Amino acid sequence: MRGRRWLVVAGLAVLAATVAACGGEDDAVVTKVFGAPPWTGAEAYRYNLVQKGGDVYGTCDILTNPGFEAGKTQLVQKCVDDEGFRDERVTVVDSQTLQPISAVRAIIDAKKGKQTTFTSVYEGAVVKLEANVDGKVNTAERDLPTPTEQSPDPGYYDDEELLWVVRGIALGDGYEAAYKNINAGNGRIFTVRLAVVGRERLKVPAGEFNTWKVQVQTQSITQYIWIDAEAPHRVVRARIERLTYELASTAAGGTP
Repeated sequence: MRGRRWLVVAGLAVLAATVAACGGEDDAVVTKVFGAPPWTGAEAYRYNLVQKGGDVYGTCDILTNPGFEAGKTQLVQKCVDDEGFRDERVTVVDSQTLQPISAVRAIIDAKKGKQTTFTSVYEGAVVKLEANVDGKVNTAERDLPTPTEQSPDPGYYDDEELLWVVRGIALGDGYEAAYKNINAGNGRIFTVRLAVVGRERLKVPAGEFNTWKVQVQTQSITQYIWIDAEAPHRVVRARIERLTYELASTAAGGTP
């Protein structure tokens, strides 16, 4: 049942994004919110997955591989619960700008023999999207944001990059920005607004940290991510829908 609840959370996130995309025009000026990579080498962080109420029911390993290929960084997120339900994501990005190159997310229910895979491939001015649900494939192609007079330097990032994008923003009081989010799960591009809303000291399994609290908002959903105030600005906690990630252990490279 835990895996099933996890899948429901994933579905709610997709639904919320869809509603946001259909909610009308957003007048936010989008920018390249990611300034520079705060990591200096390979990283491996393990997070506990905590349900509302405090029960730990799974873990996520989040890996950063800046030496993946020349000029490219690989971002990996592998989550699993104690019943073997898995959610695995691999994104390849430009090492300096985090501009997405490709992304794959696989949601795997081994007990039922079911798998859903979402794929994004960025080619020039378009992104090619594919959803494969147990062998049933749907595809779409979307135009990527281009410069306008109002937004001469538009920013866009893949949905799977969020936990890295927020680490490279200009953390500080009063920070606000917006970018376009590409979501292969619903085939849509929509606006995400970021705001630093304060500082908090948090205690998690990995220790105590002074953090910046970042609000992540679309037209229909608000989520929060707490970033370590000290470099390399690790994600200490992330609250995504009913799901909370809490930093449990860290390593310079390899497996946590």
